[in-house]
This record gives sequence, structure tokens and C-alpha cells, in this order.
Amino acid sequence: MKPDGPLSTFVPGPLATRIHALWDEVADFGAHETDTALSHTLRLLSELVGAQSAFWLGAVRLATDLDLLGGWRMRAIRRMNPTPQDDYVYRFSRQRLDRGTPDEVTLTQVREAGTFRARLLRELASPEFFTTPDYEILYRARNIRDAIFVAYPLNEDAESYFGWYRIGAEQGPFSTIDRDVLAYALRALKWFHRRVMLHHGLLVARAPLMPMERRLVSLLLTERSEKEIARELDLTPATAHTYITTLFRKFDVSGRPGLTALWLGKSPT
Repeated sequence: MKPDGPLSTFVPGPLATRIHALWDEVADFGAHETDTALSHTLRLLSELVGAQSAFWLGAVRLATDLDLLGGWRMRAIRRMNPTPQDDYVYRFSRQRLDRGTPDEVTLTQVREAGTFRARLLRELASPEFFTTPDYEILYRARNIRDAIFVAYPLNEDAESYFGWYRIGAEQGPFSTIDRDVLAYALRALKWFHRRVMLHHGLLVARAPLMPMERRLVSLLLTERSEKEIARELDLTPATAHTYITTLFRKFDVSGRPGLTALWLGKSPT
């Protein structure tokens, strides 16, 4: 990982205290509660900076070809307070990236890949961007007043992104202190970024995980037997076993001990 770029580290004392409590709270969630821990993190940090919406996004580099995006593509997303319009924008943005024609903000983010970074929207875009059709579709049409993005590189080919929006004409822009609060909160949580990426099949899995597979991972990280997992997911034992076998293959492990080792940050044997 490259060194951090320029970033103020000033965080007011009361906010720092609340962030320290968040670190403890997130650590108390079990490995099988990754979705719940992610939702809790998005909600708490949104409250700290006065954001009305937030998201996590997993990005991977699918190839080393020197295309405009350097092979980077978005492959998973979780949103707080999602709307149908958010779904449209995600599909629109993903199609743009897959065609190699990103908007200016995304292109700037890709150019900084490999470095931990926290940026206000106005730090990622030129003044001209705010008069373009891209800005209209991605922000103004959703009544987004301002945004902050935090990116954490897990390795050369995987990055964990978080984003926050202020929504509504009555909202003021985010401040540099808001940006620094989010940077401070997420910079120390490498293990959590890694766990969220694993949960979505984006760090070591052969392919991104489907919603059913993420539920299956959560259950496999408990002490439930295959029969109990099948009952909870309303599957036959044979179907559940097939899903589990496919899941192990995606993570290139031979069984539950290997899967658990990944979540503990160890190399499976």
C-alpha cells in the first residue's frame, strides 16, 4: 500500500471518542454478522457527519491491461436507505465502467488507486464537471447536494470504497472536518474492510457472491450443521450441500476450517 496522500488529521475530541467506541462495537460483531456490522458502521458514521445516505462498494482489477481504467471495475455494492433511482445509477455507472468510459470523478479515483484516500466531491472533480450531463445524472437528479468518498486498498487488485451523501437543497456542503472524521474512522479498520470484501467474494473468491451465497457464508461461520443450514434457508439437504460445495470451490478451500481461516486473516491449509 502506498503512503497516504495529504490529509489533515484533526478530529474534534468528542467525535474521536465516538469513533473509538465504534471500533469496539464493530469488533464485537461475529464473523457471521458482517452485513449487520457494515450497516451499523454506515449508519453511525452518517450520523457523525450529517449524511442522509451512504454506501459501501467493492472494486477489483480484473486485468492488468492499460485501458483507461487500468482494469478496475465495480463488482458489489451495499447501500443505506436505497431508492430505485440508486439502482438505476449503479447499473448506469457499472455499464459505463465496463465499456471503459467513466465519469470524471471515477477516473480520478482510479488514478489514485493503491493509496488510502478520503476526498470531498469537489476535490475529485473540476469546476466544469458540475455543469455536465454526468453530474446531472449521477448527483443532481437524485437531489445529492454533496459527497465524500473514502477508499481503502486491500492489495494491488482490490479496494474497499465508502461514500456519503447529503441530500436536499436545504443541506450545506460537507466540510474538511467531516472528511477527516470519516478518514480517521476507516483508516484503522483494515481487518473490517478485508472481512466485508471477503463476505462479498471480492478478495480471494473466484467470482462475486450472490445474495444466497452471502447468507450461506454467514451460516457456515457459525456452529450450525449442514442440515440446520438447509432448514434455515428452506433448502433440501442435498441442495444445501451442492451450494456449500460450490461456495468452497469459489474460495478455493476444501471445507469449513479453510473458510474460517480466511475470515480470521490466515492462509487456509
